Amino acid sequence: MRIQSSSRSPHEAQLPFGKNPVEVRDRYDWTLSSLEQEYPVIDPDSSEYDEALMFEVYRRLKLLVSSGLPPARALELAASEVLRPYSH
Repeated sequence: MRIQSSSRSPHEAQLPFGKNPVEVRDRYDWTLSSLEQEYPVIDPDSSEYDEALMFEVYRRLKLLVSSGLPPARALELAASEVLRPYSH
């Protein structure tokens, strides 16, 4: 499983006025790709993949987004909190 954004995300309905959902999703996807390179433990295509860690990042991501952070920023913070010991 990959920490994927969804074009039907309920958070798109809560975007501030003027925010383009496609830009928000593209920024999220770019952030995820960068983080998967930095932290192979969340990349399902890596031999280092750890599903439990990926789900912990996902759980924190959802909490941060529900508190109002943009998805890409929430993903960065969640990954930083959970995965710092696993960076290369």
